[in-house]
Amino acid sequence: MEPLIKVDGLTKIFGTYLSRARVTSLRDINFDVKKGERVCLFGPNGAGKSTIMKAIMGLVNPTKGSISINGLNVRKNPIEIKRMIGYLPSDLNFYLDTPCRNSLYHFALLRGLTNIDAKEEVKRLLDLVELTKWWDLPPKLMSSGMRQRFSLALALVGDPPLILFDEPIAFIDVQGKMKIYQMVHNYIKESEKTVVMSTHNIQDALIMSDRLIVIDKGQVILDGPITEVINEKCRLMEIILSEDKPKEKEIEKIIGEKDIEISGRKILVRSDDALQISIMIINKLQENKIPVFSFRPFVEQRRKQSNNTKENGNNE
Repeated sequence: MEPLIKVDGLTKIFGTYLSRARVTSLRDINFDVKKGERVCLFGPNGAGKSTIMKAIMGLVNPTKGSISINGLNVRKNPIEIKRMIGYLPSDLNFYLDTPCRNSLYHFALLRGLTNIDAKEEVKRLLDLVELTKWWDLPPKLMSSGMRQRFSLALALVGDPPLILFDEPIAFIDVQGKMKIYQMVHNYIKESEKTVVMSTHNIQDALIMSDRLIVIDKGQVILDGPITEVINEKCRLMEIILSEDKPKEKEIEKIIGEKDIEISGRKILVRSDDALQISIMIINKLQENKIPVFSFRPFVEQRRKQSNNTKENGNNE
């Protein structure tokens, strides 16, 4: 069975060949997404998650590689691809003054629905996201949770087979997150919709997805069922700094975490929540202008082998 999404060797370099400031955002990304899957692209800020999402939507052209959706090349079939996708951003920043029913109606017409069908679609979606009572309310007067539920309704206009969520519940309280999750869960359960989301919050990933693809520095470092990735592969994480001789005391003060071990350029995080703690640490370091080279699961066996090599070398 052909996957709904196929990402093959996706590489993106920003800047022209004549430019001095060329940045490689994505490096040989490969993954498939089956119909009905709920997949999370997970990683720190700047890892490349949003660039992947934009490439899937056809908003960013790959430097190398390709993406296909339902067998269609994204770059060669932009109109058909956009008809298959519903998109939920982290925060709604358009049509803020327009009553939500008017925006939904306009979106439905853009999706190709007739006047009568568009009106029915508005009723269906407002009922789905529990905003029927507030159908004349513009998004700027809504709470963050209500606004994101309205964004969800916009993403679902026309019943697209693929839904992309870019940090969809990042700025919502726990109750609001669970409400949106329940709406998404019920919707895709009934209709076998495929969901791809991006986040740097492991709790959001656990709420919204079944499979985790961990991205770092534009590369896939882990891919598997979310519980397997977290429980079996990520209890010990290694963060590698770009600086050769970082100031350890300064780093300890910035991080403020207990379950860490700093040795030169390397920070080891040992915890059941090591993956999430690592993301928090990386974001704190970046905020304080301390560059991070990479992060990855740390295997104890690798450490033992390194120590054994040193001991053997000393005995010779």
